[in-house]
Amino acid sequence: LGTQEGLLGLFALFLVSGCLENSWREDPNGAKEPGNFGDPFGLQMYTQDMRMKELNNGRMAMISVLGIFAAEMVSGKDAIQQFGLQALGRGQLRSSGSSFTGKTSAQSAQSQFVTRRAFQPSQQIGASEPLGFFDPLEFTKVGDEQGFRKLRTSEIKHGRLAMMASIGLVAQHYWKLPGFENLPSGFSVLGTQEGLLGLFALFLVSGCLENSWREDPNGAKEPGNFGDPFGLQMYTQDMRMKELNNGRMAM
Repeated sequence: LGTQEGLLGLFALFLVSGCLENSWREDPNGAKEPGNFGDPFGLQMYTQDMRMKELNNGRMAMISVLGIFAAEMVSGKDAIQQFGLQALGRGQLRSSGSSFTGKTSAQSAQSQFVTRRAFQPSQQIGASEPLGFFDPLEFTKVGDEQGFRKLRTSEIKHGRLAMMASIGLVAQHYWKLPGFENLPSGFSVLGTQEGLLGLFALFLVSGCLENSWREDPNGAKEPGNFGDPFGLQMYTQDMRMKELNNGRMAM
């Protein structure tokens, strides 16, 4: 939608949608069910079971479209590329600058090793298409590396926590800790004594972890870099960018 062709296509879709809206009308007498426009292809599939499937599939599609839109806003990748199938799509992401301030992720990664006089927040890992470097409230300042590190550390920490929480909220529907089997799922568990006890235990564990894993006081390592304890050799610029974007999406 940032191109003239995209806006023209959107306008064409509105015109076509308007024509279809005026062509297919609901039964004014209410004799047919909502959405029943007959069986023009003679498939004989308009049954209660198929109507139920259509409703459920439509609900799932609406949620999926919102997820695809949100992921594209964060990563700059279309629906196919989000599944890692760039070869089937347009290939590499476009390298043109974003309409927002800053640079794209590719430009940011290339500029990491460029000597600069002042620290540039817009050239750090995390600026990705289609928004580029997105800081409309100007929390970060040029030259303030310490302030940027503090904000980036908080972003990574909250993103990692949100990613684990999103998995936990789904997993607890199928598996629960011993002693919690009969408790309700989701946030409603906080209305029970066991849930409040578990929340208090989480705070204690979080405090211990917070005091055990400290950021490098000398700033020699990147924010959120606690080494590679499992020897996965995956701490690359590409994986750092993915972690940031996935964390943002999880939050």
